Amino acid sequence: MSYEAFWSISSRVRTTMRGAPEQVIEPRPGKEHLAERYWAQRSRLLVANKHDTVSGRLVAVYSDTPSVGSGWVPVGVEEDIEAKSLCAWWNSTPVRLMLLNRRSKKLTYPSWSLDQLRSIPVPSPANPGWEGLLAAYEQACDIELLPLRDGEKCEGRRIIDRAAAHVLGVPESTIADWRRRLAREPTISNRPAEASAEQSS
Repeated sequence: MSYEAFWSISSRVRTTMRGAPEQVIEPRPGKEHLAERYWAQRSRLLVANKHDTVSGRLVAVYSDTPSVGSGWVPVGVEEDIEAKSLCAWWNSTPVRLMLLNRRSKKLTYPSWSLDQLRSIPVPSPANPGWEGLLAAYEQACDIELLPLRDGEKCEGRRIIDRAAAHVLGVPESTIADWRRRLAREPTISNRPAEASAEQSS
């Protein structure tokens, strides 16, 4: 049996929140049972367990077809609406900050354990901003998201962050400030700290 999977986290391949599996894989001989067990966990929402902070665009993708991935972890969500809403949430600036605070190994190419990913708080459908997350996904799902260093130029990120601000109950300007500060961070801007500070002044 073969499976369609998300095989790449490349910023050239993964540019929008809505994606599609790009690789057909077949289990190695003797590994069919393990492949079936993993395939049983397939989901429409997948989050990255590693990321390039300089060029990477996404830490979560939504798929019309439930799937699994290499470098992508399927998230157990039951409803399509929940998968879309949480895809927007995971790609928001607040979540990106939380992930960067949990990064390990190389600072510009962090990886995260399942426990670290599970530690990221997510809103519930009872949150007043829940519907806004779904609306943000629908509005921005096919917009090319730019890397974090270009966050201020990215309409998709502004849409997502407006919804995240409502979820957190903070002014949109607060999230925008986080986004600007994040863009200047040396492991994201790929510039020395002095150059980043001069550029922002």
